Amino acid sequence: MDFWTVMVFLHLVAMAFFLGGQMMLAGTVVPVLRKSPDPEEMRGIARRFGAGSAIAIGVALLTGMLMASHYKLWDYGPFQVKMTLVVLTLASLLAHMKYPKVHALMGLTFVLTLATVWCGVNLYRR
Repeated sequence: MDFWTVMVFLHLVAMAFFLGGQMMLAGTVVPVLRKSPDPEEMRGIARRFGAGSAIAIGVALLTGMLMASHYKLWDYGPFQVKMTLVVLTLASLLAHMKYPKVHALMGLTFVLTLATVWCGVNLYRR
């Protein structure tokens, strides 16, 4: 196994954590805890997921930048589309952190994350 295989693996695991965590929260945790009278439960889960997400996003950004340089993707149009989606995803995520009660922001973050992953998968078809 070479270094770049490890980088791709780490990148995919980080994205899986971030996207999978969003799916888990939206599909199971939020519907169950929405009925709970204690909003602190939801906040605790969100904080915990937020910490893990911050690490995952950091790993994805670092490995992504390393791979983009190694594979000379910075000037490649589809990669630039992906990077635009990454920036929009991060902006949406930061807005959601500032305004957590605006649930549409989390939905937007989820859709942007899906689009980013789709673009990333299609980069390998180059």
